[in-house]
Amino acid sequence: MRKSLLYVLVALLAAFSCAKSNKAYFSALDRALDSQDVYDLRQTHLQDSLRLCAHKASTDSAKWEALYALERILFYRDIDSCYHSVREMLRLCGDDYRQKTISQCCYANILYKMDSIQTALSSFRQIDTVGIDGEALYLYCFAGYHIYGRVSGSSPENEALQREIVEKWWKRDSTRIECAYYHNQLLRRNGEENDALASLRACVLASPNDTAKANYYLAKEYLHLGETENAIRFYAKSVECDMRLAVKAYNALYELALTLFRTGDIERADRYMRITLKDAYSSHYESRYDDVILSELEIMNVLLEQQKQKRRAVLITAVAIALLLAIAVLSLFLLNAYSSRLAISRKQLSEASKIKDNFLAMYMEKCVDYLNKVDEYRSSLRHTAKLEGPDAIMAMLRKPSFAAGEFDGLLASLDSTFLGIFPDFVDKVNAHMQEQYRLTMPAKGTLSTELRILALIKIGISKRQKIAKILNMSVTTVYSYHCNLQKHSLHPDDSFDRIIAGL
Repeated sequence: MRKSLLYVLVALLAAFSCAKSNKAYFSALDRALDSQDVYDLRQTHLQDSLRLCAHKASTDSAKWEALYALERILFYRDIDSCYHSVREMLRLCGDDYRQKTISQCCYANILYKMDSIQTALSSFRQIDTVGIDGEALYLYCFAGYHIYGRVSGSSPENEALQREIVEKWWKRDSTRIECAYYHNQLLRRNGEENDALASLRACVLASPNDTAKANYYLAKEYLHLGETENAIRFYAKSVECDMRLAVKAYNALYELALTLFRTGDIERADRYMRITLKDAYSSHYESRYDDVILSELEIMNVLLEQQKQKRRAVLITAVAIALLLAIAVLSLFLLNAYSSRLAISRKQLSEASKIKDNFLAMYMEKCVDYLNKVDEYRSSLRHTAKLEGPDAIMAMLRKPSFAAGEFDGLLASLDSTFLGIFPDFVDKVNAHMQEQYRLTMPAKGTLSTELRILALIKIGISKRQKIAKILNMSVTTVYSYHCNLQKHSLHPDDSFDRIIAGL
């Protein structure tokens, strides 16, 4: 029993230590990411210094050396600028074997980086390897491994050439970190077992860039072995080195973001992937754009789904709490407030009934008043017919009837009601009319015929027949007015009525 408890305690301490260690690595990485601008500025000053050295150099050889130093910085920072530097190196190298071989290898490498694979392959095959050694050998093997790796699927011969390059490199320089990693990959591809981690740790790290690569390759090996936590740790260390070197065209942060995404650390993965995309654009690393954008979209989709789920959970919780509170309040006050609520409800119903009765009485009064006038008019017609005959009736019918006055009152009521609801209607209409054809009201609170037509369109009556019937005019007249209004507006097309209706 004691042993079991001891094992559990040790496991918990180990887990806590691992989590703490991971957090420490992430803290160091995040500090490096936050200081990107400082590191960028430092490298920019170094680039400017090397460019100045190349400009002031008195010989082509000295200019070449300055440009080569510049190329080693730009290769991981700005692919386009690196390409121009390498082209200048090719021009300056002359017959110097070392400078020429290095320049050709750099050219093949930058073409590969720019995704010009066939051109890179053609340039690579033109390199003279007789007596190649040292830095030129490293650049040659580095280029050959990647270029033949990209075209190996098209020809078994290319795969064999890639394997041959790695084997020769391994025999001559097995302590180089890239050589060790590529050799491990070759052995694994051929089904041969090897201690990849040991061979990587045995490499000589001659520069900070080698340290960044060593951590990156160790992370990939740990990921291959299924040790995700160790992979994340070494990815983080590699990215920290990249940031301090102001590297832009990197793989470590991209693969770290993917690994974190697969382990469920979505928000951190999203942040790192966004930085990767920004730096890919900054370095003009076009071959990386599609992969990074697709990965970022996948991460964003997961984040959006998580946010939806969180909002849904918060909404459900809020609704549940609100319902519980409402039920509690109702339960506490329902009995005490029932009688007073009933009295208030009765009072409200009584008031609503009075309002309804008043409106109904007003409507009935208008109707009865109109019917009485009609009846009086009919009585006067009958009386005149008895006393004076049909000719007198015809004379009465020729006179304006009381309906004309009622119609004028109806139009006046329409004007006042409409302007009460839409007091700025005329100004809004004129904003859509040509300046010389703007409309005015004949009198305050009174609409002109044109404005009445537009007012009816505004309240949803757009058919010419209905407008003519309401305004007591012919359809032809309405059509004529409407055509003139539309022609003199700022919208002499079918959109005129829609614009007026939306004012």
